[in-house]
Amino acid sequence: MKEASKIMFFKGLNRLFLKPIFGPPWPYSIQRAWFKLMASVMLLPKNISITPIEIASIPAEVVTPKHLSTSANDEDNGLKKVILYLHGGAYCICAPKTHRSLTCNLAKKTQAIVFVPDYRLAPEHPFPAGIDDCLTSYQWLLSQGFNSHNITLAGDSAGGGLVMATALKIRELNLPTPIALVLISPWSDLTLSSLHSVSDKIDPLLRWSNLQAGVKAYLQGQDPSLPLASSSLADLSELPPMLIQVGSEEIILNDSKKLHQQAMKYQNDCRLSIYENGWHVFQLQAGLLDMSDKAIEEIDQFISKCIQNSNAPNQMTKQ
Repeated sequence: MKEASKIMFFKGLNRLFLKPIFGPPWPYSIQRAWFKLMASVMLLPKNISITPIEIASIPAEVVTPKHLSTSANDEDNGLKKVILYLHGGAYCICAPKTHRSLTCNLAKKTQAIVFVPDYRLAPEHPFPAGIDDCLTSYQWLLSQGFNSHNITLAGDSAGGGLVMATALKIRELNLPTPIALVLISPWSDLTLSSLHSVSDKIDPLLRWSNLQAGVKAYLQGQDPSLPLASSSLADLSELPPMLIQVGSEEIILNDSKKLHQQAMKYQNDCRLSIYENGWHVFQLQAGLLDMSDKAIEEIDQFISKCIQNSNAPNQMTKQ
């Protein structure tokens, strides 16, 4: 099947099986169960191990090429490439299991150990519970001997928002800085500033009613313009290099553009890649779509370049 036909096929699947369920009127219990069911039929690459673990009492998965060791406090941990991956789901649904097609392909391409915490979800655990779990996960990685110069924070959608919030907390606490931030279709503006200017008919997956419900469930009355809630409005100075990937057919495309503009305002190293005909987190179809494979390849090259630059003799990095 030609690439254009495959793109139309997957867009159709999203519109038929995911978009109607992702948001009101369905309760989050139904949404969570449905997305886990849909994820169970996704194809995963070979020679990848998925192991349940606990990260400082937080349930998690570690996804890794089978030849790599993930033993705690391994003497070689400081040399290993690591991705702390924060899944999306409007802060209210999804789990490590729902994103295995993405995390497994990331592990395969980057040859990194991918840790995926099952952080607490709203509305049961509102802001900032998820951020606290993600920060704890990062601190746990450091405690296991993993070098911050080899750790990338990555995430999609709400997980992209959590990546930014976690990076801001790392800066605030003066912790060792991760080598890179990878943001896939990041939801970085919980004020929903594009609500009345962009029709959700263009998006194969997202609806504004879903995002409005997510903001209400996650923030529970707190100010959506808070820096940890809307990173596109935050002070982004002194953050690691950032890669932002987004599809051209997303209602939150402007979130990525605003985040990029904000990063550039604070003179950050930030790259924005807009994939034509892409939809929200199309990278989940890696291994099935050339466009998704290209995006994973870009992430691999970006992380490798950041690590290479950090090892340069004249590179100044926080220890």
